[in-house]
Amino acid sequence: MKITIVTPLFNDWDCLYQLIEQIRLVLTPTKYHDYRILVVDDCSSQEVDGDKLKGHPVEILHLNKNLGHQKAIAIGLSYLNANSNNDFFVVMDVDGEDKPEHLPILLDEASSNGGKEIVFARRTKRKESFFFKIFYKIYKYAFIFLTGKVINFGNFSVIPKKLLDKVTHVSDIWNHYPGGIIRSRLLYKSVGLERGERYTGKSKMNYTSLVIHGLSAVAVYIDTVSVRLLIAISSLILVAILCIIIVFVNSVSIPTWGVLLFFGILMQAFLSALILVFTVLSYRVNFNFLPAAHFQDYVESVEKF
Repeated sequence: MKITIVTPLFNDWDCLYQLIEQIRLVLTPTKYHDYRILVVDDCSSQEVDGDKLKGHPVEILHLNKNLGHQKAIAIGLSYLNANSNNDFFVVMDVDGEDKPEHLPILLDEASSNGGKEIVFARRTKRKESFFFKIFYKIYKYAFIFLTGKVINFGNFSVIPKKLLDKVTHVSDIWNHYPGGIIRSRLLYKSVGLERGERYTGKSKMNYTSLVIHGLSAVAVYIDTVSVRLLIAISSLILVAILCIIIVFVNSVSIPTWGVLLFFGILMQAFLSALILVFTVLSYRVNFNFLPAAHFQDYVESVEKF
């Protein structure tokens, strides 16, 4: 059984050196010992130390511009779809928070059903600060409210070969890999696993990047979100009209300018949501970026060890 592990990287070479050694220790004694690691170098400003990679089955895909880890994942998977015929493809972060010890668990789960489902690692525990956890929960509940979907997993996953071509033809993975899989209606499931600790350095996922990450996930469902916002604002306008009618029926004195201001705010919000809906509808008739077809535009070189 042949495995390829895809990991996006931006200047985290020290983490990579530890990751590949941990992967070797975990997978060598198992039936998944025939593996390769594809590192998607997201245009790092620091150079790799090739001597530390010698003896390891590592291939580095150097990108010609910095795109962010979600797009790096999409390019890595598309490159493998065009150049590899392995049985399973693993997506994992390079920093150690996706624990190599969990690889056999995910791979066993993916192979147990004949490779019909993508298997994600669902985080049972997180080691971030209290406030970060609070903001992360807000993000998850906001995602449910805006999209009607539940997202409780990240990038750490296993894709069977028979599904890789379909995954790389999902344009939404260009913005957000997990969100794109959910929207694609491909079969998937999740396994509860504890999140690991970073090997070295500080995590790049701060409050700003969390907001950007969350917006990227929501953007996958922008058509659904825009319609939901339109419905919510329309409902709010109806409630406001009813309240004003009740006020007038009961002869409650309210300044005319107050009523006009309130209606003006609601109508502005309604028109904004309506414009968003039509913008999304017009966008949907345009050509979508397909990672499988256009990934070569961002590949600068391939380095094998």
